[in-house]
Amino acid sequence: MFFIILAADRPGLLEKRLEHRQRHIDYWVGQGDALKVAGAMLSGDGPDATPIGSSFLIEAADEAAARALVAADPFTLEGIFEDDLTVQPIRPAIGVWRKE
Repeated sequence: MFFIILAADRPGLLEKRLEHRQRHIDYWVGQGDALKVAGAMLSGDGPDATPIGSSFLIEAADEAAARALVAADPFTLEGIFEDDLTVQPIRPAIGVWRKE
């Protein structure tokens, strides 16, 4: 099953986010095929936009497994992500990464 996850950062933690960014990236790279795509949510669409959270498209057995992946993310462990994140099951149908 696939899930869209939106994890907003707690306000005022940009420096802490940048400090732990490489651990965050390494963690998700280590999840192999479970991670389909991920990236920072931004404060706007201009050149001065800053990260305000993270978004993920992941594959997991169920919502509990999807939440467990985010719970082990260094951004979660360091208190960067807000406690209430969005975990939405989806059914991808089209797109370049889909092989159908």
